[in-house]
Amino acid sequence: MIITLVKKQTGYEFIKEMEETYNSINELEKLFKRTNNMKMYVDLENWNYYRDNPDEMIEISESLITNKLSLSDLDLTILNTIKHEKPRSIRDLANKINKDVSNIQPKVKKLEEEGFVKFKTGNKNSKIPYLTYDEIKLEI
Repeated sequence: MIITLVKKQTGYEFIKEMEETYNSINELEKLFKRTNNMKMYVDLENWNYYRDNPDEMIEISESLITNKLSLSDLDLTILNTIKHEKPRSIRDLANKINKDVSNIQPKVKKLEEEGFVKFKTGNKNSKIPYLTYDEIKLEI
């Protein structure tokens, strides 16, 4: 089974991501010249293009290949809640879906391991779950 995670963004949002990653286009050019890294080359080409076309919509996809996918109703509820309600921690997520945090923690960890959820560090080292995509497409 192929699972495709799709993220939609504008050229302007793409440029903001590049600035967070590389600081400036000049820094990226220097890094590319030193390393000859093809991903940096593609980032550089895209950055130059989207500077001239900031309103253009981009669809970026990442594919996961697995033989064992089991998304329960609770998993889908967790993903939907993270996407739409943007919880501030795993405890906040559990509260939003009226479940005990001890039941939600392993589910969210499994979703992270499968590539569906990522975390950033919040206040008091809390883990803030977030999604890096807008859609999930399944191919069987």
